[in-house]
Amino acid sequence: MPLSTGDQIPTLTAPQDNGRPYEPTPGRWRVLFFFPKTSTSHCQLQARQYQAALEDFQALNVDVVGINGDPRQDQMRFRGVCQLSYPLLNDQQQRISEQFDLLDEPWPGEQVRRPRRETFLVDPQGVVRRHWTQVEPAQDAGTVLRSVRDLLTGESTQLLA
Repeated sequence: MPLSTGDQIPTLTAPQDNGRPYEPTPGRWRVLFFFPKTSTSHCQLQARQYQAALEDFQALNVDVVGINGDPRQDQMRFRGVCQLSYPLLNDQQQRISEQFDLLDEPWPGEQVRRPRRETFLVDPQGVVRRHWTQVEPAQDAGTVLRSVRDLLTGESTQLLA
């Protein structure tokens, strides 16, 4: 069953692309954006948009985390190409994607299932406060940032799906 607004997220146990375990910072919000493949221009665009807005997110007490199932070496190359400074979780075992119910059928010519491009805003207690299912790579970071600002300034008190 897919996670939705108001649900508690599972513990994220995948390692980062640098091989170290991921530890969320206590008391901070998180943007978890799932993307299907590191070598595509859409995924790179989305990741770069988050990097460009990273200072704005951090100023609002929000951490950004990318999640993908490609091999670690592909993620490390992706990090370099996109010049990223936020964590990338390596979900090659697909545990997180399965827990979030995001796996699609394999792409043509591939055997592996990939996560759908979806984004979650998670509060410091681990509750999904926003969930975007129709994600446009070029607009995702800006859309999420506007939503965070609205939510944290009290303009939006509803949990939205």
